[in-house]
Amino acid sequence: MYGQKPIFIRPGDDTLYPVRNKDGAVETLLNPNVDSALSVDSDSKSNFVYNRYHHLPLEAQRQKLPVFQYRNHILYLLEKYQTLVLIGETGCGKSTQVPQYLHEVGHRVCVTQPRVTAAVSLAVRVAQERGEEPGQSVGYAASMTSARGPDTGIVFMTEGVLLREMFASPLLMQYSCIVLDEVHERTQMTDVLMGLLKKIAKKRKNLKLVISSATMDAEFLRDFFNLTDRKERDRKSTSVIMSMQGRTHPIDVFYVEEPVPDYVKSTVDTVIKIHENEPFGDILAFLTSQEEILTALDTLQTYAEQCNEQNKFRKHFPSGVQAANMSVLPMYGSLPYYKQIKVFQMAERNVRKVILATNIAETSVTIAGIVYVIDCGFHKLPYFDPSIGVESICVAPISKNNATQRAGRAGRTARGKCYRLYTESEYENLAPCIPPEMSRSDLSAMLLQLKALGIHNVLRFTFPTPPPAKSLLSGLETLYALKAIDRHGDLTEDVGVYMAELPLRPMCAKMLCNSDEFGCIDEILSIVAMMQVDSVFVKQTSGKGNVAAKVSRRNNFEVAEGDILMYLNIFDEYLKVKSSQDDKRSKKACKDWCQKMYINYRVMEKAYEIRQSLEKLIRDKFKMEDKVFEGPDLGTGKCQRIMKCVLSGLFPQAAYLSTASYRGIRGAELYISPDSCLYHVQQPKWVVFASVQSTGDKTYMREMMTIDKDWLLEIAPHYYRET
Repeated sequence: MYGQKPIFIRPGDDTLYPVRNKDGAVETLLNPNVDSALSVDSDSKSNFVYNRYHHLPLEAQRQKLPVFQYRNHILYLLEKYQTLVLIGETGCGKSTQVPQYLHEVGHRVCVTQPRVTAAVSLAVRVAQERGEEPGQSVGYAASMTSARGPDTGIVFMTEGVLLREMFASPLLMQYSCIVLDEVHERTQMTDVLMGLLKKIAKKRKNLKLVISSATMDAEFLRDFFNLTDRKERDRKSTSVIMSMQGRTHPIDVFYVEEPVPDYVKSTVDTVIKIHENEPFGDILAFLTSQEEILTALDTLQTYAEQCNEQNKFRKHFPSGVQAANMSVLPMYGSLPYYKQIKVFQMAERNVRKVILATNIAETSVTIAGIVYVIDCGFHKLPYFDPSIGVESICVAPISKNNATQRAGRAGRTARGKCYRLYTESEYENLAPCIPPEMSRSDLSAMLLQLKALGIHNVLRFTFPTPPPAKSLLSGLETLYALKAIDRHGDLTEDVGVYMAELPLRPMCAKMLCNSDEFGCIDEILSIVAMMQVDSVFVKQTSGKGNVAAKVSRRNNFEVAEGDILMYLNIFDEYLKVKSSQDDKRSKKACKDWCQKMYINYRVMEKAYEIRQSLEKLIRDKFKMEDKVFEGPDLGTGKCQRIMKCVLSGLFPQAAYLSTASYRGIRGAELYISPDSCLYHVQQPKWVVFASVQSTGDKTYMREMMTIDKDWLLEIAPHYYRET
């Protein structure tokens, strides 16, 4: 590995490595709405892991990881048991090293990840450690992108891809070991896979499962995967727990005597009290969102400047504690890489770091040197309300598991202290753990996949945590309204089977399945491809650039019909530029055009790739062809057909203008997103939207399109009636 010569590539050449932006972070091109819930909350998630041994050779780095000393234990337990529940904190090396250990003893390994970025970046890292490029012995397969061959022994993939592989191979015979990673996130797809893998494990006794988690109720997982019958309780369990948690020091927990009226203000006050009255040590304070962190940051930075200035003339605080300077740092998922890394770097001598973080500091990242933790008692949770049909992000109390995990951050290096901004009686009333995503999200996409796998009685499916009956009913109603299932709950032959094969949300899949009837397959392919990516427009930092970008967008692309047709205009123009030159020149021409129009070139290329793969399915496999309409096929007539086709998929997400805001059909209060091209024009009476984004106490509609009320009665008479 050390003797290999480095391979240099010409700047601008495409490689299999994930793209990193100017901040150094892996660039995520795919829309977060694709595989996960409708709402967008990037502050609570991060793929960032700080490597303090990055200066060492790769083999030495591998041996420095905590998981290295457990290698033989892991392999021994997997030989004796069918399922291993592996508990270890973030950064211990379980995601990158365990698959390699398994591959070294002859397993063909599949590793699942909840997010596209994580799957790709982990595959790249493991391939790098093995001295090769992705696609050889280590590969990846994520939403619409892959690099693997027939001899690939370790494949990192998103959970959705593994579910699709079950269509072709229900018992997953191509793998001898499956690693479910990041199980503590309990995404909807994780729970479905856990239920399906339990079924497969009963049939395939030689299949090994590794359930990997940073923090989780390990006994619950062990019992779920224990395949020993109740009648044979004397027999040995088929699953076992192994914990790699580092030895923690004692932690003193303090509660407030009275409930605090404002936990952001109380957090700031507690930080100042600790700084002036407690011995030296870094502070980690948990808040719920970027807005709250920035509010606390302003106040604490003002205090830090005054304190640091006064420390030039004093050696001790009034309490007698040695005076120290303060450095305040934020930490949340959407923070640029170069700012995130400051949290992990050692501070200067006699400077106390104060880190203000969202719940990513619970499990997604591990920060060394923390002695004091301040727990506000709240976090943000996405929640789907079946009664109003819209998902929103709300601030909710944490669980006892979260509280324990937060407190545990303080005892890594020395005796720690945790200050909880709630009373002890409130702690006792907290739920043992937060409900998994399955219990609080839209289930229509998941139910469609289960139906396609031949699981018809979804109510009897062995979910780790059964979802609420209301959510199941709402998901089935949505599929029935989209005509994906019939009145007996079976997949419909013409629409349902096709929708299940398309790697899209049911509403987007329905649009594509209807596009031949409306004579607009090409246009809908472009629209759906653009709806799978995010950040089409480049964000400008300077004032002049921002104005120029807005003018360019308004003059060249924006239309009165809304964002969805604007996406079509952008993609059509991009295709014209791409097809006007030969292969060598088209890349440069596309880049120049994107730069001129303030559009993200890589996002457009990603959308183009997605469109190509969808077109193969639609044209080659489904053999769909446009219906021919009489008369000239252009102008208003064609435009209306495209809009009606979009509506045929999105009709359950219609909203009408009321006095102060929009109202969803089921009563949700909605607002137009400031990013929408309909934000600065006269508000239309009726709209449909593809996704929502929650900020503060408002829910904004994204990817919108104006509609005529009569179209709802024409397209979906089974769903709407005039009153």
